[in-house]
Amino acid sequence: MTTPPLPFQQDSLTMRMNDFPEAFSPMLVKELRQGMRTNLFTVAFILLQTVMILSLLAGLSNPGAREVNGFFWFFIVIIVLVIQPLRGFDALSAEYQLNTMDLIQLTKLNGWRITLGKWTALNAQTLLFVTGVLPYLVMRYFLGAVNFVIDLAALGLLGLGSALATAITIGCSAFPFFILRSIILIGFGFGFIGLFVGLQETLFHSGLSGRSDIWQLGLIAISLVYGCFFFLSCGASRIAPLSENHSTRKRLVTLAFTLVTLALSLAGIEVETVIVVSAIILGLAAIDALTEPVPIYSRVLAPFRQNALTRAAAIFLAPGWINGIGFFFLCAAIWAVALQSDGFFNDTVSGTFLALGSLALNQSQVILFLSMVNTLIFPLIIIHLFFSKKTSGNSIFALYVFIQCVLLFLTMMIMTLAGAMARFDELIYTLAPLPSVMILASERGEADDFIFLVLALATTFLSVAVPLLRHRAALRQFRHHLKNA
Repeated sequence: MTTPPLPFQQDSLTMRMNDFPEAFSPMLVKELRQGMRTNLFTVAFILLQTVMILSLLAGLSNPGAREVNGFFWFFIVIIVLVIQPLRGFDALSAEYQLNTMDLIQLTKLNGWRITLGKWTALNAQTLLFVTGVLPYLVMRYFLGAVNFVIDLAALGLLGLGSALATAITIGCSAFPFFILRSIILIGFGFGFIGLFVGLQETLFHSGLSGRSDIWQLGLIAISLVYGCFFFLSCGASRIAPLSENHSTRKRLVTLAFTLVTLALSLAGIEVETVIVVSAIILGLAAIDALTEPVPIYSRVLAPFRQNALTRAAAIFLAPGWINGIGFFFLCAAIWAVALQSDGFFNDTVSGTFLALGSLALNQSQVILFLSMVNTLIFPLIIIHLFFSKKTSGNSIFALYVFIQCVLLFLTMMIMTLAGAMARFDELIYTLAPLPSVMILASERGEADDFIFLVLALATTFLSVAVPLLRHRAALRQFRHHLKNA
């Protein structure tokens, strides 16, 4: 005798469990269910709607007033660029604290799907805020004195900016150190403020008046999209086992975005802007490559054994800081070509010139370029001399950030001392040849002598030689796995 089926109920458990399609990632479904039930999301959404209504009432009394516009955009920026991204501050580290990360990794979800699911869930909630603002943009347009196209472009960039800020918080949440995450977020926070103020004073204040402004918006959008991918990949690579290779994809995507960015200089965008954006893209990727642990696994290196070309590509694309050094020099070479396209090394300002075949390079500009790239690689000397046992784990990035902060403090002290003892400034720069010191001295025109070129080249050599010599066994093991299955 069979049991009769239970009566169908609309609020049954089955209906509630099928509220998302099966094609959705389990991590996305889990985070969406939890995130949209929080009091913070509910209160923020109701508060935003209340503020929008108040801003419309204020706009009725004084349409187009600058204070009304500021009141309207202020709360949107706070919720979209601050409150929502900060919810991902401990997205990955909380899984470790609750001892649930091991259970998640036992499923078919890899590091990328875990990170992408958390990011998508937060951005889906942000999309609700953005779409909730759209009706008020239309009503502001009918009130008058408002450019709807510029407002819509600004809202779109805020949405992309929120996606990048969320990617940064989620990517950095893979680090267990609270102070490290706070330092990184504060640094990027100042960057966001500078970018927002710059856009407000240039593009949105004067309006999108020409094709170059449209291309400039496109450059910003491309940079934000790359930033989302990069930081999510960083978080995924930090929580994934070393047998997963996330590095090759990150570096190939970086090179592709860099080439696209440099190509936009042909569309009328200022070459200086393109060079700065490409420097940020290449610099972030180089720092990530230099601070990766070394996975000496045959499985990871198997795709690079196919032929001589793939084995040569492993020098730049294989995971780990050993090949990250090769990728760093590739990024430096690409950036040097980009600078030379603007005549950086052929600056005709008075100074000594170096003759390299048919090229005549300004010595001071060469010193400045070497000092800028050495700023990224110089901490490797300290890390691999004094903390060589820490280079096999994720703590190498924390050491890198700490050493950069210490070097920044030392640079401020040295430059203050050189300013107080102007008669001995060249001696001070020679005795303390930190790359950051050389940059500031070169900008002041106080580091143009040949001795500073020798010091810059010696710094580059030591930054590469010290790590490789300290880890000769790992280098031999890498070569062995690259040649043998």
